[in-house]
Amino acid sequence: MIDIKELIEKERKRKTKKNWFFIVILAAVVLAAFFAKNAYHNYKEEQFFKSVKQKEIKVIPKTVKHKVSDIFTEDYQKETEDQLKKWKKEKNYSVSKPLIVQNAYGTYTTSLYYYAKTDRASYAVCMVEAQGASVYKHQLKTLSGKKYVTTHEYEIIGLVSGAKNKVTMEFYNEDKRAVGKTHFYVDMPKDEEIPEILKKNIGDSKKEMTDGLFALFGHDKANVSNIYLYDNEGVNRGRMPLNKYRTDRFLFIEDEMVYSYDFNKIAFMNRLGKITRTIDIGNYEFHHDFMYDKKHGKILCLVNDKTKDTIEDVIVSVDIKSGKTSLLFDCEELLPLMRSMAVQRKGGLNTYGGTELDWIHLNSFDLVDDNSLILSSREHSSLIKIKNIYKQPELDYIIHRGTIYNGTELAKYQLKREGELISNAGQHTITVEKDDSLPDGQYYLYMFNNYYGRATSIPSFDWGMYANVGSFSKGRSYYSKFLVDEKTRTYKLAQQFALPYSAIVSSVQHLDGNIPFSSGMSKTFGEYDKDGKLIKSFEYEANKYSYRVMKYNFDGMFFDL
Repeated sequence: MIDIKELIEKERKRKTKKNWFFIVILAAVVLAAFFAKNAYHNYKEEQFFKSVKQKEIKVIPKTVKHKVSDIFTEDYQKETEDQLKKWKKEKNYSVSKPLIVQNAYGTYTTSLYYYAKTDRASYAVCMVEAQGASVYKHQLKTLSGKKYVTTHEYEIIGLVSGAKNKVTMEFYNEDKRAVGKTHFYVDMPKDEEIPEILKKNIGDSKKEMTDGLFALFGHDKANVSNIYLYDNEGVNRGRMPLNKYRTDRFLFIEDEMVYSYDFNKIAFMNRLGKITRTIDIGNYEFHHDFMYDKKHGKILCLVNDKTKDTIEDVIVSVDIKSGKTSLLFDCEELLPLMRSMAVQRKGGLNTYGGTELDWIHLNSFDLVDDNSLILSSREHSSLIKIKNIYKQPELDYIIHRGTIYNGTELAKYQLKREGELISNAGQHTITVEKDDSLPDGQYYLYMFNNYYGRATSIPSFDWGMYANVGSFSKGRSYYSKFLVDEKTRTYKLAQQFALPYSAIVSSVQHLDGNIPFSSGMSKTFGEYDKDGKLIKSFEYEANKYSYRVMKYNFDGMFFDL
């Protein structure tokens, strides 16, 4: 007797085996097709990468024609934006045929606006070369901050005026494989406004110069005082125009570069060189210095209050969001005794030709912490710390070698000096340096110590405490670094070495382990290593001097180092 159930079960198993067989065959075919396609794709990709060779392309930079002359106005910037949009609509731009515009937004004379698209997401590396100049090579930073993009839009900086520049652009994917390599040449016209470098001096240090450009601020104190930029060979890398007053430094705030461009105006510039907005600080005028307080979102500025009969004694804060300017404190209120003791120079005019009393002459400052700052007073040859700056500003301490505070209520605020040192006299660019290895309450202060002995508003100033202090034309300046201990209320020498003499102005800074400097009256800037040995310096053309020279690598702004 035939078992029907058994026959059905056998048939089911047979069909199952058959189905599985077809499934396996189908899967094998699909996998084979997949691997074949993948292999072909990889082959094509490999062929593409092998085909990427460095090639020269012909480029003639375009220029934007402007009806508006003031680059810091919305109308000027809009003219550029409208022209760029028009050019982008006219054709498709690739790395082989990019859109290149010289100084598109008017903010950097030898810059190039670069626009191109790639099929593959990548980042760009740019190298600028010119005869006699140092090689200027960096990974470019996109406007959005994204690393891998298919739309490449940059400001290329650092081209040399009066020279044939070779610009090399290379694009790399996430595997660091090149997806595009081109180079082109740009002849930049000579810019007669840029001061010449007259002499280059090579020092004894074997240390390499840090990456970056030196920025000369306040050259010859001209009303229209450009910013001039130089590389590590002293070769000019263009200029940045200003309107009516020098700026004193660059700030980097939320992906933008910020600087003053007029007596009472601040500009915000994005990575393409576009001025995105400006702030007017009203009835105040800038002088000497400004800093960014990131925690409070404010730019702190040394200013003149145009309604007062004194100058260089007020600090204001500028809110970066609202643009509101507020008085932070007036040194007349914090140091009324010193104000009352001051007298006007013989002839009744200050050094700027005005009648306002320059009784304290603040010339630089830096934040000590979130609620205090240190001021440099040239007139007092003092470093003055103010605490509680946002709520109830009050004097914390003073570093001063002389006798001007003797017998006054201010004497108790003076820190005690430990050991021998060359005291600060007429100093500039006071800077705070924190060190995690130091105990709480300790930090360093470093400065360009002009060591110049004059205080016209304090005739009784006794310079006998300052051995061999300099005159206006002769002396010796120093890099001076003090270790401050707030708990013991003391300070002592941490490091010191001689610098080219300058009675007034000048600067020092720390950058990537080296010490860039400028000596204004010596018309010199350059760089020392951390031990105070000269690496290289440059003597420049000037009728007077540059107020200060700072060095910037533009990491996070134009470049991703």
